[in-house]
Amino acid sequence: MKYWRMQLHPDEGKSSGFYSHQSVAAGFIGLDFATDTGDLLAEDHSEILSSQKDYVDFAQKMEVGDKVLVISHHFPLALVTVDSEYNYIRRTEPKIGVWFRHFRRIKDVVYYSDFKTNAKSWDQYIMTDTISILKDPNSKSYKLIERMSTVET
Repeated sequence: MKYWRMQLHPDEGKSSGFYSHQSVAAGFIGLDFATDTGDLLAEDHSEILSSQKDYVDFAQKMEVGDKVLVISHHFPLALVTVDSEYNYIRRTEPKIGVWFRHFRRIKDVVYYSDFKTNAKSWDQYIMTDTISILKDPNSKSYKLIERMSTVET
């Protein structure tokens, strides 16, 4: 099992909370590109910007059972468990909470606000990229996932 952190908003940072809540409530996490890059399981990724190459990990390295810490405005929103293989669709369907073309189903959602109820005591978890695999067990995000994983859903 791997641990990840991820933001769930399109290129609209001011609406991060809205899109993140919508996605998690609909039971999905996902990401997208400004232009359609096609299926991330395909061999050719020459169209993907170097700053977005880690998006491919979402398709190729993320696995069912992995834990994902969803971040919104530099605060944890929820811890979720990946519950499906990678999916790619050519057209999005925002009405059902899928505004991205690359997505996975999730389960076992633990909202941070239910885990730590006093918002005045929340720590920031600065995140400037869209997705990353957590490798350092001593990192703040990794430790939070460990603590939140003990909560029953």
